[in-house]
Amino acid sequence: MLPEAFAGSGTTVLSARAHSVEPSGNGYLYGYEVDTVDAAGARATVLTYVDTGGGHDQHSAVVLDPVTGDAVSVWAYPNDPGLPVLPHVTYRDAVAELLTAAGMPVTAPTLTVAAYRPGKRAVVRVDSPQGTVFLKVVRPHRVTPIVRTHEQFVAAGLPVPRVLSSRGDGLLVLERVRGVPAGSRILEIADDPRFIASLAALTGRIATVRLTQQARADAMDHADWHRRTLVSALPGEAEEIDRLYDAIGRRSIGWSTSDRQVVHGDLHLEQIFVDEHEPWRISGLLDIDTAGWGHPVRDVGAVVAHLVVTGLWHRSRGDADRGAAAERLADAIARDWVRRNPDGAERIGPAIGSQLLAHAGGQATTGSANGIATAEQLLAATRAALTAPAATLPAPGPGLRPRSAPGRGS
Repeated sequence: MLPEAFAGSGTTVLSARAHSVEPSGNGYLYGYEVDTVDAAGARATVLTYVDTGGGHDQHSAVVLDPVTGDAVSVWAYPNDPGLPVLPHVTYRDAVAELLTAAGMPVTAPTLTVAAYRPGKRAVVRVDSPQGTVFLKVVRPHRVTPIVRTHEQFVAAGLPVPRVLSSRGDGLLVLERVRGVPAGSRILEIADDPRFIASLAALTGRIATVRLTQQARADAMDHADWHRRTLVSALPGEAEEIDRLYDAIGRRSIGWSTSDRQVVHGDLHLEQIFVDEHEPWRISGLLDIDTAGWGHPVRDVGAVVAHLVVTGLWHRSRGDADRGAAAERLADAIARDWVRRNPDGAERIGPAIGSQLLAHAGGQATTGSANGIATAEQLLAATRAALTAPAATLPAPGPGLRPRSAPGRGS
């Protein structure tokens, strides 16, 4: 499909490597690093996406999937159909103009892509002599509710960045939060009970925010879809996958809606910033777009599952110390939640397990040997989570970088 998408552009595709995979509508959004050569012999690597879930615009090529016969959309970064303003924030002169128009003039800005979730959001860091701000690009209809959510979190005393400016085309200008990502200090916080206490206090404060919307649907809400895609990617594990999802379903079917509270909705260590000198102390919280009403165990399940995947990634890179630290921290967070919520102890396993299986699906659908191996390890981790009151972590082994691991956008 990639050569066909580039046909007629004067550019020839030489090779491609799998880069990422994300859920998209009723399908997936596959990212590739595509090596190309043009008519003059100039070579380039183009970050290109194939969207099987529908949705395209004038910047997309529509081609047929040779396996299914379905039309899919192919586009190159930064021409993201879901984020129409993104191309305008990838050039220094354009960024300087838009910040000047917003009353924040800058000179000689340096741009760094801090995060990118294709079709969903992007964050560009802008450094200049006047200071640092972040440009957040979202789908246009999300601007107003995101601004309102930030205002409500600030009013509740939570350390989220203030929105300095916003536009209806999907652009928000955010201030810089204090500190560094907690994931970058994993060795220092893994065995520090003060960080566990700070995390528990943070989720308690989030519960006090006056929101009315539901949290963004998570892996448990979309369990049927994740089950189908994981079985399709790992047909040899279909029986085990069904058994795990059936166990999660049985243990979560009776959960009441009356005990819900406001949750972050996508909590992990790259969303949490800590003090540089006292890394146990939480100093910032990012990406609250997903926040709303949900089961209290939801955030801890997301944090623990992400730590399991991050631990596998560190080990796959030969960093056993950080891998083990991520695993210890995951175990400590799960056990702390069970200790503080004994009446809800049975919920921790399904909450972690559903997130682990969603990560497994993302890895397995790459089709690579490492992705499949990682998915199988995450199946083992899910079995452990469902048979213990707190997460029991998988053995080390090869794996792919999780989409939100340190150094990657979330």
